[in-house]
Amino acid sequence: MKTRHILMLAAGVAALAAIPLAMAQQKGGQTEALDQRGAQAQQTADEQANAEAQARAQRRAAAAAQKDRAVKEGKVGAKEEEEEKPLR
Repeated sequence: MKTRHILMLAAGVAALAAIPLAMAQQKGGQTEALDQRGAQAQQTADEQANAEAQARAQRRAAAAAQKDRAVKEGKVGAKEEEEEKPLR
């Protein structure tokens, strides 16, 4: 074989060997992008859950304060708030 053919075969083998490596690198880049988007979505969901939890806590605190004022003013008795549960 001529030197030119040997070089062409060597270049072809090198190209075939590089294909799986290039595909793995490309897939890795896509995975990193997906991981980043997933992390951002998770962070957004966590922030929303925290905001909802804080809002619930504030509503509960406001309701407890209102109940305490009503009890102090005599509008509502403490025992009236409790409901009797039916027997099963």
